[in-house]
Amino acid sequence: MNPYLSPVNQRRAYAGLLLEELVRAEQGGQNRLLTQALCQSVLFQLQAAYHFYLREVGATYKCRDPEHIEDVEALVEALQGMGKHPAEAHELANLEQQSGSWLHDMLSAYHSLSAAPGEQPSQQSPIAVVQVSSERDPRDLDGETLSAWREGFEELLERHRQHMLEC
Repeated sequence: MNPYLSPVNQRRAYAGLLLEELVRAEQGGQNRLLTQALCQSVLFQLQAAYHFYLREVGATYKCRDPEHIEDVEALVEALQGMGKHPAEAHELANLEQQSGSWLHDMLSAYHSLSAAPGEQPSQQSPIAVVQVSSERDPRDLDGETLSAWREGFEELLERHRQHMLEC
């Protein structure tokens, strides 16, 4: 059995539970900070599920060290090194490259969360102080957007897993 099935499914379940909480928080007019925290938590779980899914694909196609697969480029490279060119890996690579696709947007939003703020640290203090804006993230994360990304991932995952069973 593929050791990455469980981590993928676990992160999917976490994202689903967090998304339910997010929808309740948005509908209840909860604190903006709470809704932002839930949005980022859902995004983190979706990205983690995707990360483990890349490894799942690698393990399914018998890559030597799937634990070293960190991104879709590494997956494609590992598969090509074995003379394999599965449609799943190419679809993932295309979705990541395609501006406006759910996967491209999801990964862009995830990367923007870990990017350093644009402001420069204060030069007058030995401690770097960075102004943190309370304005909404440019990716405008909300329950509707995150639900769409989750649905896109679920659809892709089910279709790919069905195909990989046939291989």
